[in-house]
Amino acid sequence: MLAFFLWAVGAVWHFDLLPQPISSPLSVALVIAACALFARLNPKRTWLTFAGATVFAVWLISLLQQPTHNRDWIAGQAELSQVAYEGDQVTIKKFRHNVYRSASDYDVHRSELNFRLSQLSRVWFIVQRFSASEGLAHVFLSFEIAPYDGGAARYFSVSVEIRREQDESFSPIQGLYRRYELNYVFGAEQDLIGVRTVMRPDDRVFMYPVNATPQQVQRLFARIADRTNQIYDRPEFYHTMLNNCMNGILRHTAKLTPVEISWFDPKIILPGYSDRFAYEKGIIGSREQSFDLLQQACRIDVRAREFGIADGFSEAIRKPAN
Repeated sequence: MLAFFLWAVGAVWHFDLLPQPISSPLSVALVIAACALFARLNPKRTWLTFAGATVFAVWLISLLQQPTHNRDWIAGQAELSQVAYEGDQVTIKKFRHNVYRSASDYDVHRSELNFRLSQLSRVWFIVQRFSASEGLAHVFLSFEIAPYDGGAARYFSVSVEIRREQDESFSPIQGLYRRYELNYVFGAEQDLIGVRTVMRPDDRVFMYPVNATPQQVQRLFARIADRTNQIYDRPEFYHTMLNNCMNGILRHTAKLTPVEISWFDPKIILPGYSDRFAYEKGIIGSREQSFDLLQQACRIDVRAREFGIADGFSEAIRKPAN
């Protein structure tokens, strides 16, 4: 009950429904009242009743906060992607390929990406560690479009992330309290991977080939496409623990392994450990290679920075490590 009560206090503090001069003192008052009741009342059942009633009331009020597509979004997330089918033909609308001068200074470019579903042949699981804490990371996927009637392979990424408003930054704590909308971003690897490697020199990025047949890759993409269109039609809130980048990816990739998955596994709750989780479940790597050696071979941020965001980027980051 204590954990739920602390969640309720945090929810009041971060309420969008109340101005900060009201929500902050109100949350402090709840803590003071709870401490006073706990110290004075006997039996403690009365305190539990107070805490339970507080949690229930705050939860009901929090439901008044509804997700929306109508906010003042940053330029890179102002438009949502959609996926359309016509037989085997796939069209990704609002496909992003930004041009970056820095991580925060860029020109937004969008177009349509067209290919046949049957061309999707491979997929990679990408982990971006952006903090000294190993547990904190962002994860997403990249797909290969095999050549059709000659030509070269093409690649694109899809990232499940918050949809940021102007002057808004991400906070894992605020992500617990219905503060951010969810977004499925489809874009070129030079955009989604390039900005996380070349433009963020302190981040460590790992790109793991997923153990999947072309048919499994195509079914995986179809599930992601359906989810993307669902978000387009009905906005949802992001949640740091229950509806985040890892939950979104795992929801689609879980069918790649026959091993039962526990959604309460710490390696799921903390995406920085998700690559080890995927290795243990047989989604990436093999038992012939240790996880440490696999991780070393699949690190791409160094070679990405050496190459730069330029034509041939996707091929360069896939070259075997020396």
